[in-house]
Amino acid sequence: MKQIKMNRTIKMSLITVAVLTFTACNNQQGENKTQKESKGETSVITDTTQNAIPKSGKIALDKLPANIKEYVNQNFQGYSIKSAEYDPLCTGGDAIDVVISKKGSPNYSLIFLLDGTFVQIEEDIDLSKAPSKVLEVVKTKYAGYKPASQIERLTLADKSIQYLLDITRDTITKEVIFKEDGTVICEH
Repeated sequence: MKQIKMNRTIKMSLITVAVLTFTACNNQQGENKTQKESKGETSVITDTTQNAIPKSGKIALDKLPANIKEYVNQNFQGYSIKSAEYDPLCTGGDAIDVVISKKGSPNYSLIFLLDGTFVQIEEDIDLSKAPSKVLEVVKTKYAGYKPASQIERLTLADKSIQYLLDITRDTITKEVIFKEDGTVICEH
C-alpha cells in the first residue's frame, strides 16, 4: 500500500513539474514576443526543424517598401512598376523581384533585398550573345541539359556583370549563375 501511495505521489509530482514547465515556457515566449514587438523587431517564420521558410508569392504594389519605389523613380525615369514578388537569391536569402516597363523600351527585373537595398538589374538577351566562355562551360559541365533560348544579363549594384541561365534535363530545371569568364557562382 505504501508503494502505491509513493508511485501516485511521484506521478503527481511529475505531472505538476510538466504543467509548470509548459506554463513557464509559454509565458516566456509571450514575454519575448512582447519585448521584441516593443523594440520593433520581427521574428522569422521557421518550420519545425527551425529552418527559415522563404517568402513567396506576389506583393501588392502599394505594399512595396517606399525606398524601392523611390529607386525606380530616380533611376528609371518614365518606367512604371508592373509587378513585384518574392524571389529567393541563388546564394541564399529572400529578395523582391520588381518588374518595370516603359513603352518602346525593354522591360527589366530589378532585384532588391527585403529592406529595399538594390542588388541587381536583370535583362533578357539572346543566348547567342552570352560570353563564349559561359557557353563553353554550359556545353561541358552541363552536357545533357538543354539551355533556354535566352540568358539573363545581371548588372549588379557594383556594376559587375553576371549571367543567369535556366537549363533543363528531363523534369529537372536548374538556374545557374556565371561570371563573364564562365566561372559558376551558384546553381539551384
